[in-house]
Amino acid sequence: MDETTETPRKRPGRGLKIALGLSLALNLLVLGAVGGAVLNGGPDGRLHDRMDLARTLGLGPVGAALDGADRDALMDRARQDRDDLRARREGLLADTLAFAEAVRSDPFDRSAAAALLEDQRARVNGLQQWGHEALLDRLDRMPWEARAAFADRLTSALSRHQHR
Repeated sequence: MDETTETPRKRPGRGLKIALGLSLALNLLVLGAVGGAVLNGGPDGRLHDRMDLARTLGLGPVGAALDGADRDALMDRARQDRDDLRARREGLLADTLAFAEAVRSDPFDRSAAAALLEDQRARVNGLQQWGHEALLDRLDRMPWEARAAFADRLTSALSRHQHR
């Protein structure tokens, strides 16, 4: 009877383990860099994406009904006014943090908290006004067919919400 002898498999060498570890580290580094860029916007501090812009400017479903080219046009305009918009957003953040501190205070000062909420409201209104002006400027330049398609997308989106 023939007996076949199995040769024991060699375990991977230390060099292979090091190479795999380095490869994994490099892949994680690239993944982290890409993920960070997506989550934090570009190096110029721009908004995260077109929908972030629509939310920031109070456009809501109106912003969502714009097609990609129109949202891109709003992003281009926001890039032109980047410093102003960034200052407004930072001011809103500062107002909100100040409001949180006012809520923490003991005793609670209702009038101080109300004044801070009024500051927030003014900043939000300013951002929304900027967004509405940019939207109206874009709609003003659209041909009728594009405006009608936009209105159709908007009413369709709103009708889905009405049935909920």
